[in-house]
Amino acid sequence: MIDIHSHIVFDVDDGPRNLEETRALLEESYRQGVHTIISTSHRRKRMFETPEEKIAAHFREVQKLAREVAPDLTILYGAEIYYTSDVLDKLEKKIIPTLAGTSYVLVEFSMDTSYKEIHLALNNLLHLGLTPVLAHIERYHCLEKEAKKVQDLIAMGCYMQINSSSVLKPKLLGDKYKFMKKRARFFLEHGLVHFVASDMHSVEYRTTYMAEAYERISAKYGASYAKKLFKENQQLLLKDQLI
Repeated sequence: MIDIHSHIVFDVDDGPRNLEETRALLEESYRQGVHTIISTSHRRKRMFETPEEKIAAHFREVQKLAREVAPDLTILYGAEIYYTSDVLDKLEKKIIPTLAGTSYVLVEFSMDTSYKEIHLALNNLLHLGLTPVLAHIERYHCLEKEAKKVQDLIAMGCYMQINSSSVLKPKLLGDKYKFMKKRARFFLEHGLVHFVASDMHSVEYRTTYMAEAYERISAKYGASYAKKLFKENQQLLLKDQLI
């Protein structure tokens, strides 16, 4: 499997605090069958403003660590970009990275962002010649049960990602993410998902569920669909080809 959304670089955002925590994430991810991971540390104004030089330096340490974990574990560079007015200029000047050096960019918004704002922002990215991947679409209230709106974004040239944790079976009691799981199921049933990714931050509180999510999607929607969402679409992304 290939994971295009992860927080594995230590001491740069709300992901792992040190190399030991990064190692735990890498080992667990590899154990679940993920052999390629794009590191997408947060870039968010006024919240995660770690200097790019520090992120890049720590990323190189993570790459070395990955070779210790497994010789065939590949770590690639990227970013989860919170859309603000300055993002376009930073991307154009290559101050912040795309996904693994491709034209694909992983972009996120707040849960309460309006559809109009999301549509405009993604359109701006497309006009730069970039290919937006909308991160964890199950979070956005404006997209709930809105198949047509999501289809319109896809028709523009955008792609949709959900988190592996949102594929899991809802707990009977006390599941604060139940509404996201319900939304993710809606998007899957309507064929509106291109990528499932971990969005992992820690083995303790936001870990990876890629293996379990793969099994659930394969059992419910078929092995072919699961392969596309966890492997084949990601391979096209890494080749910088359209899906």
